[in-house]
Amino acid sequence: MVKDFPISRIMTKREDLVTITIPGNRDILLDKIRETGLSVYPVLKKGSDELAGIVSRSDLFRNPDETQLSLLMVRDVVTLKPNDKAINAARIFIREVFQRIPIVDEDDKSLLGLVSRNDLVKKVVVPARIQSDVESYFSPNITVIWEKTPLPAAASIFRLSHQKGIPVIDETQMVGLITQHDFLKVMEIFDSQSKSRTGHGAENDSSSWDSESVLIIGSKTLTLPSNMTVSEIMERNVEVCYKGSTISEVARKMSSKQFDQLPVVSADGKLLGIINQKDVIRAYVDYYYENNLS
Repeated sequence: MVKDFPISRIMTKREDLVTITIPGNRDILLDKIRETGLSVYPVLKKGSDELAGIVSRSDLFRNPDETQLSLLMVRDVVTLKPNDKAINAARIFIREVFQRIPIVDEDDKSLLGLVSRNDLVKKVVVPARIQSDVESYFSPNITVIWEKTPLPAAASIFRLSHQKGIPVIDETQMVGLITQHDFLKVMEIFDSQSKSRTGHGAENDSSSWDSESVLIIGSKTLTLPSNMTVSEIMERNVEVCYKGSTISEVARKMSSKQFDQLPVVSADGKLLGIINQKDVIRAYVDYYYENNLS
C-alpha cells in the first residue's frame, strides 16, 4: 500500500510566497518576473490575504494586449484545503493545465500556501521510486523548431505550441532547447536600450508579435531583434533522458535540476519526444491506485 498524507506537508507556506495585489497593471508582473525569476504569482485583494486569482508569465504570452492584472490573471482557480490529500493534488495536476494549486483556509478563503508540480515530484514521486518505463508516459507528438529561425517567427511558433520549452534541431538532430525565459531575457536587454524611443513599430497591432517584432507590455516596448536566430539564445547543454529510463530516474533528475520537462532520446541521440512533470505525476497516480486497490 502507498501511504498518503495532507497537502500541508508539502506546500510552500504563505510567508515564503511572492504575491501580487490588485488593482494593478501588468508592469507590476513584468517587474516581479525580473526581480524574482518566478513564473507564477498568487494575486491577492489589496489589504487582505484573500485569494483573487493566479497570474503567470504564460499569461503575458497569451494576452499581450491586456493591461490590467484583474483581466490578465486567471480568476476561476482550483484550490485545495490544508487537510486534503496529496493524491488529490496529483489528480488535479494531470487533469488541468496549470502548474500550481493555491491552498486556502476553508472559512475565509485566505491564502495559506501553494503546492506546485515540482513540490509533488520532489516530495511524493521521488520517494515512491516508481520503476515504470518512460515509454508508457512520454509524448511523441511535439513541436520542434529549426535553429536558424528568426526570433519573431520563433516566438509565434512558441505561442501557438502551448509548450513550456521547444527542442531546437539542425538538419539532422536536436541541438538545444528554447523556453519562455530565453525570450524574456532578450526582450529585457532590448527594453533597456529602447526606453527613449517613440512611435516604434505597429503599436495598435493586437497580435502577440507584430510584423516589426514589437510586443507592448504596459508602457514599455519590448523588442525581439529580427536579426537574431534561435541558436543565439537557446540552451545548448540540454539534459535528456533515454528510452528505457524509469519514472524514478526521470523524477530524480527533474527534482534535482528543477526541470519541468526532459527531451526523450534514443541511444544514438535521436529525439523521440518529451516527458514533463505532468506525465511523471500521471505515472504516480497509476502507481498509487495499482498498489492501493490491488
